[in-house]
Amino acid sequence: MKRRDILKAIGILPMASILGGCRDHHSEPVPPKADGKAHTVQVLLEGAFAVVLRKDIQRLTAIVPKPDPKDETLAHYFYFNDPGSPKDPAKQDPKGYHFELGEEGLRKYPKAEYDSYVNPGFNDFTAEAEKWKLPESLVTINLPLPRSINFTGRPLRVKFGPNALKPAGLMPTNHILEYGVDDAEKIGMKCSDGEGNCAKSPLCPPGVIRFYFGVRPIKDAPEERQKHAVAFFNFMLERVFPDLRQKYGVAEIELSDDAAQPPYSTRPTAFDKTEASAMLVPAVWSPATPRARLVRVASMVDCQSGGFLGSTHTPPTP
Repeated sequence: MKRRDILKAIGILPMASILGGCRDHHSEPVPPKADGKAHTVQVLLEGAFAVVLRKDIQRLTAIVPKPDPKDETLAHYFYFNDPGSPKDPAKQDPKGYHFELGEEGLRKYPKAEYDSYVNPGFNDFTAEAEKWKLPESLVTINLPLPRSINFTGRPLRVKFGPNALKPAGLMPTNHILEYGVDDAEKIGMKCSDGEGNCAKSPLCPPGVIRFYFGVRPIKDAPEERQKHAVAFFNFMLERVFPDLRQKYGVAEIELSDDAAQPPYSTRPTAFDKTEASAMLVPAVWSPATPRARLVRVASMVDCQSGGFLGSTHTPPTP
């Protein structure tokens, strides 16, 4: 074998672990099962969500605080499962949207293994929070603690404010929460949506139950979205984690790759209804090997702004 072919073979080996499937590339690979049943629940949060790991009750609360309705600079579209149907701020439920996933049907783990795995890529936007608040919100999602919390896509470079703990960091713009499944028939998402639209997302590969939540600003111009991202992130910290506002407040978020490519469009999942199941390929490269089919769990509705992950052992304060 020529030296050039050897180098190509070495370079292609890692690709075998990321072909096909629905799991984020940071998660451990799971052998495909052909029994037609769901084995994983994914909850995708795209955009500026405050995520609270409530260790006191073994639950997770995800929040998008509601800004003053007169302040268009902080207004958001909200998406649930359907990327083509945003809920316009002028037509949104004044009481906000509330969702809850129970534990029934999800896999139970021993207490010693119950702590959620959190991808280290969130380290710049993760902290212990002794005090936190549950403000009036556009979206509130109540979930069990997930088995893992990952993300997809390239984190954005940020500059923190003058009183922050560090000068710069990296901001993931989504959270991918994953759960094991024992009985898929018992799994359901309760919601207060007047349309009663709490079915799982139709954009799912085999073996996965997915619920998608996304928010993005109503402004489309890249410069306006950059300003919005900074303003809303700091607003979110102040409303949910007021004690962390100075330590983690941001002064600048780089322009995302997607935002810099006009025209701006929403497409929060790379899967469509014809997406095939995982494909097995030989791990040894040859000139006849097809090009790798790289599948993202999601591309962004609001890829300009990320959220914050706070861990607490206390209930919310008034």
